[in-house]
Amino acid sequence: MATFLKRGKSWFVQVRKKGITKCSTWPTKAQAQAWATKTEAEILYGEKSSLPEKTLLDAMERYEKEVTPKKRSARWEIIRFNVWKKLPISNLLIQEATTPVLAKWRDTRLSEVSSATVNREMNLWSALFECARREWQWLETNPIHDVRRPPQPRHRERLFSDTEVNQICLALGYDGTEIVTKSQIIACAFLFALETAMRREEITGLEWKDVNLEKRIVSLLLTKNGDSRDVPLSTRAIELLKSLKHHPHPFDVDKDVLSSLFGRACRDGNIENAHFHDARATALTRLAGILNMLELARMVGHRDIRSLQIYYREKAEDLAMKLG
Repeated sequence: MATFLKRGKSWFVQVRKKGITKCSTWPTKAQAQAWATKTEAEILYGEKSSLPEKTLLDAMERYEKEVTPKKRSARWEIIRFNVWKKLPISNLLIQEATTPVLAKWRDTRLSEVSSATVNREMNLWSALFECARREWQWLETNPIHDVRRPPQPRHRERLFSDTEVNQICLALGYDGTEIVTKSQIIACAFLFALETAMRREEITGLEWKDVNLEKRIVSLLLTKNGDSRDVPLSTRAIELLKSLKHHPHPFDVDKDVLSSLFGRACRDGNIENAHFHDARATALTRLAGILNMLELARMVGHRDIRSLQIYYREKAEDLAMKLG
């Protein structure tokens, strides 16, 4: 049995088991609890824990070196790890990164960023701990599993009107004639997204070898969910691609430059609360009026068709007309 007592800024812990008493002092209660659990096991089984004494910093550095480079989110993960390495908890033994410690991190983080960002970061923590548990044998359990997740934010319902589309294209200097500037390429990318519901990374990563105008498709070898898919092209989408045929890549612009200049165009056009990704939602809403749910799921790469239900917004009176 373990007893905990706060003394000033430290925590005193005493473990009594099988007639053996051991004491220790730690800066935090979470560290004291981790030590108590470890010590009770040693007394109970008469042996030292086989888990290595590795810190969270050790885990982050190994994961960043061995696992992160193989992932599409590598750049984002490296940025996260660089921030986390400066946190006080990085100096804890990985076994001391208990559920209460991580719950406290979650609460602090929620005061700084959105719940969607916290959930994404918790996914990275979970992947790190799971790798340490399964492959490295540094942990017996994944402590993040018992940390309550913040609720996901409501799905964005921002759609572009035809007027807003025209304003953005005007702000980017696009008038449908020869494409010369980066801004004009971004306008074409925006219009292409409205036709195809393709994501920003899919559009900027497109190469001419992926385009088959005869079959009216573009082939995406690696998408967000890891699958490949063929995207059918409308007549307007084909026209946009043909207007860019003299460029080395269909949409020869960096994804971050695209986001930056697109945001500036929205501000110049007095268009509020708009992101490039909203073109996908706008396209999905339009396509839902043309394709059935299974066809749309195949076109845009959704594994779970239930996530597309929000785009089928037929009113009850419209459904009644179909019933006759």
